[in-house]
Amino acid sequence: MRERPVHYSTVNLVDPVTGLPTRVFRKYLDDGTKVRVSKKSGAIIPRPEILSERKRPMSRTVTESCTANDDDVWEITYVPPEGEEEASA
Repeated sequence: MRERPVHYSTVNLVDPVTGLPTRVFRKYLDDGTKVRVSKKSGAIIPRPEILSERKRPMSRTVTESCTANDDDVWEITYVPPEGEEEASA
C-alpha cells in the first residue's frame, strides 16, 4: 500500500475519560465559550496549548530581522557557473 494523506473527517479525537476514539460535537457553555464535547462520555475535550499561543502558522510571521536592512535584499547570493550563462542566453 502507498502512503497517502488522511482526510480530517476520518480522524477521531481521543476521549479523555475512556482513552478510545470518539466523535465530537460542539457546544456553547454558559459563559459563551465554544468547546468540543465527546459523544461517548460527554466530557469536554480541551484544545491543545499551542493553539492558544498562536492562531497562524509560524511561516507567515514577518519579523524585524526580515526587513531591517534594505541592502540585504539586493545582495546577489547565486552566481551561475561559467558555462551555464551562455547556455541560457
